[in-house]
Order: sequence, then structure tokens, then C-alpha cells
Amino acid sequence: MELIERPAGQDPERLDLGSAFLCPRCGRRVPETRVYCPHCGARQERGPPDLGDAWSSAPSGFAQLGYLLLIGTGALIALAAMAYGLWALLSEGEVLDRAMSLALTAIGLSLLLGSVRAFRPGRWRLPALAPEWVWLGSLLLVWFIGILAGSLLPGTVPWVYPVLIVVGAGLASLLFLRATLHGLETPAGRSPLSGKFPPRHVVLLSVSLSASVSSLLSLIVEGVVLAGTVIVMLVATRLLGDQLTLELIERAAQDPQALQSLEQAFASSPVALAGLACLVVLVVPIIEETFKGLPLLLFARSGARVTERMAILLGVAGGIGFAFIENVGYLSTLADNWWLVFWFRAAAAIMHGAASGFTGRAWYRGPLRGEWGRMALDLVRSWGIHGFWNALALLVGWFAYREVMEGVLFCVAVGLVPLAILFTVMARWGIWVSKE
Repeated sequence: MELIERPAGQDPERLDLGSAFLCPRCGRRVPETRVYCPHCGARQERGPPDLGDAWSSAPSGFAQLGYLLLIGTGALIALAAMAYGLWALLSEGEVLDRAMSLALTAIGLSLLLGSVRAFRPGRWRLPALAPEWVWLGSLLLVWFIGILAGSLLPGTVPWVYPVLIVVGAGLASLLFLRATLHGLETPAGRSPLSGKFPPRHVVLLSVSLSASVSSLLSLIVEGVVLAGTVIVMLVATRLLGDQLTLELIERAAQDPQALQSLEQAFASSPVALAGLACLVVLVVPIIEETFKGLPLLLFARSGARVTERMAILLGVAGGIGFAFIENVGYLSTLADNWWLVFWFRAAAAIMHGAASGFTGRAWYRGPLRGEWGRMALDLVRSWGIHGFWNALALLVGWFAYREVMEGVLFCVAVGLVPLAILFTVMARWGIWVSKE
């Protein structure tokens, strides 16, 4: 389904050559010295780096059908999430129930809003992204409010935390998206990539689709792979004669309540620990990065008018959307340690965006350009970032299980958070823009 249409007769490989820009109305080259497009007469606005607001025309054909499907999907998700939230309020559900209902409502409304926006180009505008310092300041404020609520007003936690969790889960993602936008537009010491940015509603839809469809598909596939990993572990324990681990795994498979015993297996058995490490560090990154690229493939198949920085930005959007719903889950279940878990998960959102930026560029270089070798290299970079991060996170879990708080603090404060800061700085510097 091709939701991005190319002007008739225009070659996507010949866009923006030389010192020229793309006209936001007709998509043709306009010399940077011209104020008006020589082809359609549209005035060229070249202010600070920002996303465009609309394609030149409303969708048609299969693209129209695709947007109508997204409208229906968004409405369905929003209505189901509202019903879920009402049930959580009436039954005094957990923080997780209330936060997840708010998050799914936001995702559904975003799908609905972004799709309706595509049918009304030029009628109304989505807001532009604020500067990075706004998102960073908001992150600090949400974190501080959460600490106050948890320590001084514990009775308000079931009501305040769901809102803080949903807002906090989105702020780090928007911070990284803004840094990426700056790096793609004005990379340090290099010429920017040619081509236009995608409209805001397309970025919004990519975030929402990844938060809903990509995360669901990843969860399903990861469940299947987990079952396969347990089977392999069972075979390995039989071959090695590890009777203790064999009994623990069999007990956990028969009784889900025995998962705590499975944790004991991870803590005492090399076979169980190796299986978990292989799954988390090697397999999960490949699964998640593959599905985070789905929005890009949906909005831009081969032959569509897709530029490199458009693909990178949509890849980042898919990553931060995936991180949003994941962080809502983690923050809700680990809210008792808000002061630390908040920054752990904020850093994870930035990691997801950084890894998926390479995923987006990989899909551009492979299916759209036929550069399969460079695509493979970008995929390895994406999986490597994600896998290395998961290895550090697994180490954090190990220290937490052993109740070694010093180890948890060290990994988060010296490893994960500085890595997230580095990813953000590199995104603003223009990590995806080569010197070519």
C-alpha cells in the first residue's frame, strides 16, 4: 500500500541535485536563491529546521484506502482503550491498567487525527516540534513531580502516576526526535542530505503505528521464540545432565506461578543464563528492529518519492513509538523505584530511536536503492546498538535480582544514561549524514 505518491514523470533518484531545495508544493528542484518556485509559483519558506505540514494534495487510489483503514483502526483502538480505562476506574485497577488505557487512547487518537489530516491538506496544521531544551526541562519536571507524589502524597499515586507515566514516556522520545531533525537539517561540518522531510502527520502516524502494530507483532514473535528457547534449554539440560535446571524449567512450564523458580534457574544455571542472554542480546534486537521498520515500508515502497533523510526520520519515529508503549509498561510495573527507573526508561527511548534510525536508512538503501551491502551494514549497526544496550540492561537485572543496589546504580548512571546522552548528541551532530 503506497501512501506517499510521486509526481508523474519525476525520477526519485534525481531529486535535489546541486544547491537546490525541493518545492513543498510540487516537489521539484528550486535553486536556493529563488524566493518563488519557477514551476508552480509557490513561495519558498526556509526557516529553522522543521517538518513539513502536508503533501501537495489529498491521497487517492490505494493510498486513500490505506488512510481510511488507519482511521478505522485508530477509532477502534481509542474506543477500546476508553472502555478499558473506564473498567480500570470502576474496578480500582492497578497503575498499569490506568496508564496503559491512557497510552492506547493517545495512540488511537493519533492514528485517527493523522489520517484525517492527510485528507485535508492546507486546511489546518499540526503543531511544530519545540526545541530540545523544552523537552529536557519537561522531563525533569515530570520526574520531580513523581518523586514528590510518591514521597509526600502516596495516596495520590494511583491517580497521578498514570498521567506522569504516559507523559514521561513520550518526552524523551520527542527530545530525541527533535535532535534527529536538527542533525539531518544542519549536520556539523557536512552538507545536509538532499530531499524534503515527511509531513508531520506521516511522522505522527509512524509513531502511532509502531506503538500499536509493531509492538504487538514483536510481542507475538518474541513469545514464539521464547517458547522455542525454552525447548532448546530443556534439550541442553538433558544432554548436560543438569537435573536442577531441568526440574525448574519443567515446573515453570506447567505452572506459570512458578516463574519465580525460573528466576532461581537463571541465577544458578549456566544453561538457563546462556539461553536468556542469547534471546535478549541477539534475537530480540533483530525481531524488534525488523518490526519497527514496518511504518516506513507501509508509507514508502519502491518507486515512491522517498528521500534518505525521510527514511531515517521515519525510522526514528518508528523507534520512539515502539519505546513509548514499552516504557509505559515498564514504568507502571516498576513505579516504586520512580527516581531511578524513570531515567533508565528515558534513556531506553533514546536508544530505540538511535537504533531505528539506522534501520530506516537500511530500508532506504536496500529495497529503494538496491544497495544491499550498505543495507546489511546499517542493520548490523542497528542490531549492535540494541543488543549492547540489552546486555547492559540484563546486567542491571542481574544486580537487581541479587539486591546489589550499587551495581544497579553504576550500570544506569555510568553506562545507560551516558550512552543515551551520547546518542542524543550524535543525532544532533548528524550521525546518519556521511561525508559523501
